[in-house]
Amino acid sequence: MNPHNTQKLWDAFPYLYRGRHLPASASAMPRGFECGDGWFGLVWDLSRQIESAARSEGRVPQSAGWPEATQVKNKLGTLRFHLRHGTDATRTLINQAQRLSHHMDDMPSPTSPKDGYAPN
Repeated sequence: MNPHNTQKLWDAFPYLYRGRHLPASASAMPRGFECGDGWFGLVWDLSRQIESAARSEGRVPQSAGWPEATQVKNKLGTLRFHLRHGTDATRTLINQAQRLSHHMDDMPSPTSPKDGYAPN
C-alpha cells in the first residue's frame, strides 16, 4: 500500500496499529500494509469495525486488551489480517473481509481514484 494510504490508516486507528512502533521481531506492522491500494477501503472498514466491536465489548483504547494488528497482507489473492487480543466477534469480521477480498483486486485499476477506494 502506498505511504499516503498507510499513514491515513495509522492516523485514524493509532491503537489498532500500535505495533508499527515495535521491532520486526514483535510485529510485522513496521513493514506497513503488505497489499495494494485497491484494498484500502476494505482495510479501513475492517479497522473501523474491529474498533467498534472492541468498544461495544467495553474495551478501552490504550488498554492491554485493545485489539492490535500484527500483520496485514495479501496472501494468494486473499486478505490476511493477523490480530492480537481478538474475540469471536473480531474473528468473524476478519473472516468476512477475507471472503470479500477474494473477489477484489488489491491493485486499483487505472480508472480508479489515485488513492484507491474511498471508505464511507
